[in-house]
This record gives sequence, structure tokens and C-alpha cells, in this order.
Amino acid sequence: MLPQVGIAAACARWFAPWWPHLFVLALTGVSVFALWPGDARPPSLFGWHVINHIFAFLVLTMLARAAWPHIRRIWLFLALMAFGGLIELLQALPLINRTASLADWVTDAIGIAIGLVLVWIAGQLAGEPW
Repeated sequence: MLPQVGIAAACARWFAPWWPHLFVLALTGVSVFALWPGDARPPSLFGWHVINHIFAFLVLTMLARAAWPHIRRIWLFLALMAFGGLIELLQALPLINRTASLADWVTDAIGIAIGLVLVWIAGQLAGEPW
């Protein structure tokens, strides 16, 4: 094992009590940005709609996996997909003044998949069965 990997694993263990809180904070942030009314929406983080979706769900996936490593990946994937689907359904409400999109939901799935792959790679490098 590389020394850098040992340091990263030690940091991950040190942050262990904080992962659930960071996940809830990120989930709240994604919800606020996703449900911000359409006519008063804040600017995109990266200026490109697709990247925002991928980045948001990649971060949520990595934080969720760090917070609850015992949850099987398929359940994590399905839970985050349900969250993305709920966002799209809520965006269809007239009060939100946004547009629901199947393409956005698929993009969320791509972000979740990338997040799961990155977490798996990190676990392999650290010698942990993530």
C-alpha cells in the first residue's frame, strides 16, 4: 500500500462521524438549487446544465457511500435515482416554474454511476472492500 493511500484512509476514518452530516448538507443544497423557481434561478455552478447534474449526483453518491458503507451499491443507486426522480416530478409543479426532464434524470444516473466507480476505485487502492 502506498503511503498516500494510508494517509487518505486515515483521513476518511477521522471524518467518519461527519459523513452523514455532510451528505445531508449536500442533499439540502442540491434540493434548493434544483427546486429554485425558474424565473429567479441562481446561475449554474459550471455554466453547463448537464455538468451540474453529474457533479451534484456524483458528490451525493460519494458522500452517501462514505456515510453508510454497509449499504449495498444497488440500494444506494436506487435511492438516489428515486431522489432525482422526485426532483423532476416536483419541477413539473407550476409553483416551481421549471421543466421536468427525463434527460436530466438519466444524467443523474450517469453521475451516480461515476460516483460509484470512483468510490470503488478508491476502495481498491486503499485495500478496503467498499
